Amino acid sequence: MAVPLMAGLMIAQGVMGLGSQVMGMVQQKKMAEESKKMQEKMNADMAKSQSAITAQFTASTGLGGNLQGATGQQQPGQGGFPPGMG
Repeated sequence: MAVPLMAGLMIAQGVMGLGSQVMGMVQQKKMAEESKKMQEKMNADMAKSQSAITAQFTASTGLGGNLQGATGQQQPGQGGFPPGMG
């Protein structure tokens, strides 16, 4: 009589363990989705503020066109001249 009872308890424990494992996986998936949404929102906000800063800079300095070309130029202190002369 005791053996089937033990087996039944072990099966019940196994099913409960499996259930909580599935719940944990579902929770993890939800958290990953929330994290992904948050990341996308942050990227969009960053792009907006970046373009706003660029527009503000362009307006305040009067430098239009060649902002993209400036990133390819040599930074001060990397060339053969001392900083401030390159």
